Amino acid sequence: MKTVADLVVEILKETGVEVLFGIPSIHNLGLYEALRKEPAIKHILCRHESTATHMADGYAREGCRLGVVITSTGPGAGYTVPALQEALGSSVPLLVIATNISSFKIGKGLGDLHEIPGQEEIFQKVTKGVFAVRTISDVESMTRRALATSLAGRPGPVYLEVPTDLLTMEAETKIRPAGKASLKPASLSDLEKAITLIREAQNPLILVGTAALRAGLSRELVTLAEGLTAPVLFTTNARGMIPDDHPLALGNCARRGVIREAVVSSDLVLAIGTRLREVDAKRRGLVLPRLIHVDWDDQWIGKNFPAEIALTGDLVQIVRRLIAEIVPLPDEEKRKARVKEIVLNRQEETSKIGKQHSELGYLEAIRAVMPRESTLVADNTLLGYWSEYFYPSYIPGGWMGAKGSSIIGFAFAAAVGAKIAAPEKPVVGVIGDGGFLYSTQELATCMRHGIHFPLIVVNSRSFGIIGYLQNIFHHHEHETKLTNPDFLQLAGAYGVGGCRVTSPNQLQDALSEALSSGEMRLIELVEDFPEPPFAKY
Repeated sequence: MKTVADLVVEILKETGVEVLFGIPSIHNLGLYEALRKEPAIKHILCRHESTATHMADGYAREGCRLGVVITSTGPGAGYTVPALQEALGSSVPLLVIATNISSFKIGKGLGDLHEIPGQEEIFQKVTKGVFAVRTISDVESMTRRALATSLAGRPGPVYLEVPTDLLTMEAETKIRPAGKASLKPASLSDLEKAITLIREAQNPLILVGTAALRAGLSRELVTLAEGLTAPVLFTTNARGMIPDDHPLALGNCARRGVIREAVVSSDLVLAIGTRLREVDAKRRGLVLPRLIHVDWDDQWIGKNFPAEIALTGDLVQIVRRLIAEIVPLPDEEKRKARVKEIVLNRQEETSKIGKQHSELGYLEAIRAVMPRESTLVADNTLLGYWSEYFYPSYIPGGWMGAKGSSIIGFAFAAAVGAKIAAPEKPVVGVIGDGGFLYSTQELATCMRHGIHFPLIVVNSRSFGIIGYLQNIFHHHEHETKLTNPDFLQLAGAYGVGGCRVTSPNQLQDALSEALSSGEMRLIELVEDFPEPPFAKY
């Protein structure tokens, strides 16, 4: 007999799911029995539902594929919510499969084990879609709809809920092909207007966001930028779509100084696959001139910056159409000279900053050791903030961080997922002492599954960014100092080796040795970084 759980697992396999993350519980026993019988899907046993979801997130980002999490009813499902908020904000395709109490008890308020009345409602604001199965006949259609919703257009997380009693019941055996979600094509008249504006521009600038990264538009972006001789700025996670050492790459759009001047001196901004959120752009003082906004839909069009023209629909097709229609602009040599001057000024500015801030020395040490095609996963910790601005990214996804929600505790778990997705690619995680203690238990997961990479834990004995802000606004710190364990002994208890460093040279040597070893290593960096980069730059 094929059970409902068997059917769900079969659809996952058919969709191409090879790895999923989860924790068994009393309510999802049926799913785990189905997984036991399906060796084609590897299960990663995690130690917390939140970190399991971050692992699936990192796996999805690194592998450009769907991340899947299995959780339980009530508390188990609820633990995924913060991580889902991050995935939604960062446009990451995730599927959370949760259970609920028995179908005949839902909504009756009987006080059943793990019961949360209206459990599915919790997930409506942190996902692209909620699919709550209530009958056997719903299972196949809702599972397929959930998968299609996660992957269609701007990707994002979805929530699929199956009552525990249905999992072991007999399922329908007919497998129907999944339908493809259709996207409204961009208006031809708007496309023509946009093409005219771009051709008329003297100093165009391209601003690229995460949705372009998820759509795999790196090659097209290079072609478009080179065809227009237009400098390119990025939201944080999109850096590397054009290598940071490309003559047209300017780096993070949040950075001030020379970068901000480059935007102001442009006469047209072509924004591609970015929501231009308040936190990414407006709050950082970014002022955009004439704007063409290209995105999957109109959800974020005009919210923070007025767009003269909005092109919404299939992002890939729109960009390719622009490339096909736009001829190289006049005064190419003049624009090349302008971009070269901007890049040189930015390099000089960065050099001056590096002489004042040791943070850049540590980032240079990491970059010196890491191969060009590698991934740095950074948490929202002070050194992580500096890496957003000053760590060079040479490939799409070469820098990865939790910028969808600015959650802490993301980097370690996400690095685990990234390493599983690309086991041959060097991966390094950077996390603060506060964030690490959100996820320390996943060292056990690494050792169980043979997942090995260097993890840099910055031990400042504090919630550094909070202390900095308290001093700025209230002229004192309160409840930010941390009492930490001995991180090396803690790692050793899990069978993980490590070392303690206090300088960039020591970090470079330790990281080089850790990468060469092929083992899981914890590198404790003892340093108290005084301020974030956005305080001045």
